[in-house]
Amino acid sequence: MMDHKNGDGSQSPSNNTVSDYDLQLPAWSLECLKAAAVQHRLQRPRSLAWAILLNALPPPNADIAGSLKTHRNFYNDIKSKLSMDPRNVIGDDPLSQNDESAWNQHFCDNELKALILQDVVRTFPDELYFRDKDVQDMMVQVLFFWARSHAYVGYRQGMHEVLAPLLLELHRDRTHAPRTLTNTLRYILEEEYLEHDSYMMFSAVMKGLEKFYTTGDVVPSSCGRLPVSKVIHNPNEVVRYLDKVREECLSPLDNELATHLAQCNISMELFGIRWLRLLFGREFPRAELPQLWGFLFADGPMLPNIHYVVVAILIAMKATLMDADSGVVLSALMRPPRLSVTYACALALHLRSPLQHPRPQPPPVQDKDQDEWALEQQGYATGSDSGSEGVAEGADIARSLAALGLLRAQLPPAAAALARELRDPPPRVAAPLQRILKLAALLECRNHALIDVETALEAAEAGAEQIGRRKIVPVIVNHKPQPKPAVKVKEVPLKLFHKTECFNSDLPCLDPLRLRTE
Repeated sequence: MMDHKNGDGSQSPSNNTVSDYDLQLPAWSLECLKAAAVQHRLQRPRSLAWAILLNALPPPNADIAGSLKTHRNFYNDIKSKLSMDPRNVIGDDPLSQNDESAWNQHFCDNELKALILQDVVRTFPDELYFRDKDVQDMMVQVLFFWARSHAYVGYRQGMHEVLAPLLLELHRDRTHAPRTLTNTLRYILEEEYLEHDSYMMFSAVMKGLEKFYTTGDVVPSSCGRLPVSKVIHNPNEVVRYLDKVREECLSPLDNELATHLAQCNISMELFGIRWLRLLFGREFPRAELPQLWGFLFADGPMLPNIHYVVVAILIAMKATLMDADSGVVLSALMRPPRLSVTYACALALHLRSPLQHPRPQPPPVQDKDQDEWALEQQGYATGSDSGSEGVAEGADIARSLAALGLLRAQLPPAAAALARELRDPPPRVAAPLQRILKLAALLECRNHALIDVETALEAAEAGAEQIGRRKIVPVIVNHKPQPKPAVKVKEVPLKLFHKTECFNSDLPCLDPLRLRTE
């Protein structure tokens, strides 16, 4: 039986009664961990506390080492079953297109790994840890085996941003560990099982998130791609969930705000899909993300109260959203809010149990304008000088819509003011001024419904053409009709893999698109 003695306690915080890397009860009982997570006081190893809160592992008073060994053996079994060498299958034709063919599955697996790698290599570009080739390969492995084990969901863009904070927390727990550890902790923090534990943690979190990644009645192919859809499929679970949040939670708690969003034609899915699928990973500085995730994990693996955080963020942003047109509202919702994790969690607790938790006082208004705040938040890490390098990958749609919203809000009135001041401009100024006025007129879209974001994302991922229920229809004021440009869906070309390239390593197509960053 492994003991549970204290470590050296050298990293014990002065304001807590329990030390880091000290698994003594009752501090590590499930109830105490829940209370600590809600109060943002989880001790290291924090990844272990998350695993207990998510019911992946039992508390230390149970056989935690035996349970962890079972998880690690399970991952080894998955790797063994899904890493079959097709050359060992007698009588299987390498050119076979049969779904039961080991060769066909082998090439589909390679394409899926390449698809995952495109996202993995761009994970947290300002975090040096994720620039390591071995770490990137580990992420590809974990995401690949999870996708193959959950074929009804498959791999979807954004899952790598859920795995990355989990992997980083597991890594930091090992890095910050003191030299003197109990036998139990030494086994828990073994470096060689980092990949196994990452899979365990990712699987536990995805129990609550996978419903937000399903796509109605459309199932991904064995290559990880969504099939081209000629008809509109059933609504996604995430869309139905967000509609329910609006009707049953936001409207009763703040009907004024819900009505304003409806009048602006801004549906919850426009921003809520990103919030839920990434577990608010882009909405707060990365340094505060562990506090938020611990708060969410305190309710168990199904994350039953995640909708209160969604509503809390919206209500906290009410001052910015109210009395603003759709462009300004859209711009504010598509970028990180001026909000701390501590306040968002406290407000979510109040909305959930108003009698037990008083409404927190709003934080003081920062002495900086909204645009400066947005640029700072895009860097995620405090003190980051980069306004774009820190932006999470896959944010092209969000950034473009935010920029468009800002232009709609500021360019037309500025152009009108300029035209009033220059009633009789000189010839060299008249032509540029007229172009500015035409651009401003193009931005004043009053007869439109906002684009269905989930449809746009599905089209980008699946390569489908002209999928969508709603489209932006701009109104051009005092301008000759222009021919409509052909609608083109951006596609990412994939290299065709030759069979001779597929046996050099465990990841045969390590970087087919030359995307790996150094």
